[in-house]
Amino acid sequence: MSGRVVNREDFIPDEVWVTGDDGFFLVPLRRSEDPEGWLALVRSDQAITTQVDDGRDKYDGKGIIPTSSCSARWVVDRMLDLLGVRPGMRVLEIGTGTGYNAALLAVQAGSGQVTSMEVDPMIAGQARAALDRTGHPVRVIAGDGTAGYPAGAPYDRVIATASVSVVPCSWVEQTRPGGRIVFPFAGTFDGALAVLVVDDDGVARGRFHDEAGFMRLRNQRRDPHVWWLGEDDADVRPTRRYLREPFDDAATGFAVGLWLPGCTTGDIDEGGPANTLLLSHSPSQSWASLTAGLDEHEITQYGPRRLWDELETAYDWWMNSGRPSRDRFGLAVTPDGQTFWLDNPDHAILLR
Repeated sequence: MSGRVVNREDFIPDEVWVTGDDGFFLVPLRRSEDPEGWLALVRSDQAITTQVDDGRDKYDGKGIIPTSSCSARWVVDRMLDLLGVRPGMRVLEIGTGTGYNAALLAVQAGSGQVTSMEVDPMIAGQARAALDRTGHPVRVIAGDGTAGYPAGAPYDRVIATASVSVVPCSWVEQTRPGGRIVFPFAGTFDGALAVLVVDDDGVARGRFHDEAGFMRLRNQRRDPHVWWLGEDDADVRPTRRYLREPFDDAATGFAVGLWLPGCTTGDIDEGGPANTLLLSHSPSQSWASLTAGLDEHEITQYGPRRLWDELETAYDWWMNSGRPSRDRFGLAVTPDGQTFWLDNPDHAILLR
């Protein structure tokens, strides 16, 4: 669908980023230097990284962290399908990026119906120029998307192309009753696409759908981990239970991660049995690890929260509930916060 109505090539900058030969750093792929390679990537179905490290040259022309991109075609089409835009609808997009997705929205909604917000002024300017050049009328605003854009409200549809762990209330407040909000949810282990509908009472409710991994909104990036803080004072206990599944399996990780919001995870593989799994919760200055042994493993926990105990409790709850799939979970957003639930909003997951 998307490739037939808007040419992605018109929106991709002449410099993009690909994994280098060392498998670690991202390196520039420039249209002027490798036109065939650039064009092959642009015409593929792959996601394309268009900015690294917030545009700062921190590593002598190389990059580490992708900070803006054009999403893979399948996820673009899937999100637009979930959004269900019809002609004449007023649409707010959070995360303009290249402007490609905004152009698709403009084709669906019609002239002058789409407002798109981009936190990076340089990226916003590039997208605005591409949209103007290709004749797609979109209002591009350089600003923080978590505030929404009240001047254009109310909206029939809101879509975010960056993931969030906490849904901004402004998105709900600026969506008319019956309106739909589609975004990638950033879980502790794995993420998913979410679709919320705003009710007459101003509460947004909905379910999770496909697995999805997106860059986060810049003001909702993960907290720095606190692993090894106060290690000498940490509690250590042996265990024969090697709970690795949430770290390896996306469906398991998504469900279990709902019980551990705001945590970061890690996996250190030193070869042999000495693999270490890590959890960190920066606000409470708590962390936990499981270091594998041959027959017995070692759990280390520090801080007011016992994160590994919480992980085991969450996993056991999920197992005892019949290993429910991602699409059985939902989310409700009110002015007081957000609540996760299983099967229906009356079955809330009570977080710590």
